Amino acid sequence: MRQKDDFYPTPPEAVEALLSVEKFIGDIWEPACGDGAISKVLEREHNVVSSDLNDYGFGESGVDFLMEQELQAQSIVTNPPYKNATDFVRHAIRLGAKKHCWLLRLAFLEGKARNENIFSKTKPARVWVFSKRLTIWRGDEEKSGSGTTAYAWFVWEGVSNTTELGWIL
Repeated sequence: MRQKDDFYPTPPEAVEALLSVEKFIGDIWEPACGDGAISKVLEREHNVVSSDLNDYGFGESGVDFLMEQELQAQSIVTNPPYKNATDFVRHAIRLGAKKHCWLLRLAFLEGKARNENIFSKTKPARVWVFSKRLTIWRGDEEKSGSGTTAYAWFVWEGVSNTTELGWIL
């Protein structure tokens, strides 16, 4: 059963893996910050604007990313609610984010609608596939076991005609 608001905190090693292959200039916006799992890792080296629609005790709550009309930072890094992932990516593109990185299931690459609405118009510059499966638990769940879902960081940066594929972790 899915967690009510798609609250699945990101393991620190997922963010560290992204930082091992991607560099960021300026501030970073984490618009689905949850309990701060991604923000706390990013804050080691960057200024991070953290917000979320819900209040999980971290960042500014009550901020609906999909309703925002202005970027809070030139880069975005987040693990969006999966049910809204397509809308989140499209909104970041509309807002003009210079770089935006999304932790998503690898299966995000699939789908006719996603291809028509995103990939055929704006390709990610890079997709970083986790060679070792991540384990991402619901926010209200006891941590045990290992991951069964393939994840990747999808990175849009500028205008890209091709997508580089690489592996991390």
